Amino acid sequence: MARTTNPVITGEDMDGKIIHVKFIDGKRYKLQHPGNRVKMRWEKEVFNPTTGIDIEKFMDLAFEHCVIPEGHGDKPSIDTVKPKDLEVWQRLLRRFLDGDLEAAVGGAAEGAEPGRSVPGSKSKD
Repeated sequence: MARTTNPVITGEDMDGKIIHVKFIDGKRYKLQHPGNRVKMRWEKEVFNPTTGIDIEKFMDLAFEHCVIPEGHGDKPSIDTVKPKDLEVWQRLLRRFLDGDLEAAVGGAAEGAEPGRSVPGSKSKD
């Protein structure tokens, strides 16, 4: 069985502020939005108009405060995830914090069943 390249959304709580995902490594995680005010503070911390986003700092903040393991104790971090998984985490966390996953969990696809891949990702079955 081929490994998927997409996290799969398995549920949503609190109008998209909490998303449950099955990551490409097969483990389940809860993504919890820190709130708009905190996100805006983070943007100030990690963005420089000259150099752009400090992705290392962004990912450290997002992993620490937004990603909660479900059913296991493997808390991901930049230092512990596989290099090929880090890009997927970056895409997933940036979209989640920007609210871009809403369509995948009930916005544009209202009434659709959970278990869809994150939009814009490529899947291998």
